[in-house]
Amino acid sequence: MEETTRPLTAKEKRFCEEYIIDCNGAQAAIRAGYSPKSAKVIASQNLTKLNLRDFIAQKLKEKSLLAEETTKLLSDIAKSSLNEFFTITKREYTPRIIKQLADIIEELEAEIKFEDDFKAEAELNEKELEMHHGYQKDRRRTLIKYRLELKRNPAAARIVDGPTVLVDHAELDLVKVVEAKESGRIKSLSYTPQGMPKVELYPADAALIALARVHGLFIDNIRHSGSVKLGKELEDEIYE
Repeated sequence: MEETTRPLTAKEKRFCEEYIIDCNGAQAAIRAGYSPKSAKVIASQNLTKLNLRDFIAQKLKEKSLLAEETTKLLSDIAKSSLNEFFTITKREYTPRIIKQLADIIEELEAEIKFEDDFKAEAELNEKELEMHHGYQKDRRRTLIKYRLELKRNPAAARIVDGPTVLVDHAELDLVKVVEAKESGRIKSLSYTPQGMPKVELYPADAALIALARVHGLFIDNIRHSGSVKLGKELEDEIYE
């Protein structure tokens, strides 16, 4: 029986299906049930069998991944970066800073004066005046405490809220990630036990070279390169 017509064994079929996922021959062999010790050799042998190559080619054709599309996908993955899956937004951030107690006293004195001026012009009712008086009483007591502390320790300071500013915040855009996963541009999307998304990109220098070679995109370049060493290096890279 010719090699091209011999039915695939269950393990060979599994190997082909696994190989199509990421074009990693050795890993496909391991996932298909071959021994890890011989996985690289088995992958090399399987990918030279015409019936297996025909099966892989047919599956790729069913996925409508033609040579032109593979070229585009290769380009897209080569340019892919995690940065493109993040959306940058502005968020408020209030840092904690060290402030000298003398400066805090000055600010509190200004606040007390402002509140007294506000009371004089705001026409507060009886209940509001009572509340205002209570707040001002607390502020003045705090001022007394600060002044006594500063008298004992002129270098006294506090850790307080600093001025609130807008800062860049990077947020993972899961919609973009899912779309990229469906188009084959990223390898996997999973979640950690803590529920955090985990994105794995394809290695642009290995899996896609193998996928492109399935369609013969690099055959002419290798044949006309005049370098046997280059071809061997590519084989090693693909089957690792």
